Amino acid sequence: FQPLADTPALSITPTADKVGYSTSISKIGDLLANPATRAVLDKHFPGMSEDKQIAMASGMTLRAVQAFAPAQFSNEALDAIDADFGALGDSGHQQVGK
Repeated sequence: FQPLADTPALSITPTADKVGYSTSISKIGDLLANPATRAVLDKHFPGMSEDKQIAMASGMTLRAVQAFAPAQFSNEALDAIDADFGALGDSGHQQVGK
């Protein structure tokens, strides 16, 4: 049996890993703040970035908004947005773990 004091400490430090934007985890406000993801939103929902009412949902994800407007935010439309986010490369990544 080896005492715990003699074992090296495990250090868990968050890193600034990159993850892609997503309709299920990314907040609408974050999507609108990034020019690349804003362009994707406007491609699928023309004028969305200029809509004054969207500010009310800036803290929500698109999948959460889908519950309030399922016809407009269909699974097909949100899946297409996710595919476009995936095709963005580095401009379509957000920093996490800061």
